[in-house]
Amino acid sequence: MPVIYIDVLLAQNLYINYFLLRACAHLSHTPLHRGRCLLAALGSSLFSLCIFLPPIPLFLQFLCKLLFAALSVTMAFGMHKTVWLCQFSWFFLCNFLLAGLLLAIGSCTRNGFAIWGNSICYLDFSLIQLILFTTIAYSLLHLFTIFRNRRLHTENCYQIFIRLGEKTIRIPGLADTGNNLIDTFSGTPVIVCSSSTIEPLLQNKPITSLKGYRLIPCTTINAQGLIPLFRPDEICIQNCSTGKSRVTSAMIGIGGTQDHAIFHPRLIL
Repeated sequence: MPVIYIDVLLAQNLYINYFLLRACAHLSHTPLHRGRCLLAALGSSLFSLCIFLPPIPLFLQFLCKLLFAALSVTMAFGMHKTVWLCQFSWFFLCNFLLAGLLLAIGSCTRNGFAIWGNSICYLDFSLIQLILFTTIAYSLLHLFTIFRNRRLHTENCYQIFIRLGEKTIRIPGLADTGNNLIDTFSGTPVIVCSSSTIEPLLQNKPITSLKGYRLIPCTTINAQGLIPLFRPDEICIQNCSTGKSRVTSAMIGIGGTQDHAIFHPRLIL
């Protein structure tokens, strides 16, 4: 009869859920504060106590997993209808891949190292081994990112729709892999617009009064300095060639004199 320690079970799930949420934030290009991620992972770890319940039918197990994943994503990122489904899909996929990896490794060991109950896994190995498997998983995620970045296309024509309150403007978009500007506080990518193109959106509002306003350092080939940022209510990038559009999470930085909004193409992957 296997022995399951509640403290070890909760600690393992806290650790695993934290990194699953970080992976989800990375794949969905969504900012995630470390404190909020930790609290969400802590709340998610309580779901692991279902392992002590009597056997649940597989269909109900699947529904419970969907519910737990939805609650975890909501606790971590909030309920933003434009990006929530994307965040939920990535988080559920990461969980699915992790479960498949554990099953594959467990089938290759003589005695197994995982105890399963109601789709909850209890890992019977040391913290060092857990860190090792996390490193392997993050390395695979890094390789996936490299492979995905090879699909970046910068030659297409784009339109960027930016909404602030009731006002929406459309700006020609330019995909540029050289724009690696990121908000240092939230880790959110920054789309750079000139003051003249963004002025119709502000409607004479002082930028200092906008949500998320801050100054961040910016370095270009010719100069360096500080540029102001703010967070609009919604950003949508449309590919003019294919007609496909994607709502994305980004900050707007005001700088330069260009007519285009410059963004990194990873925002549309």
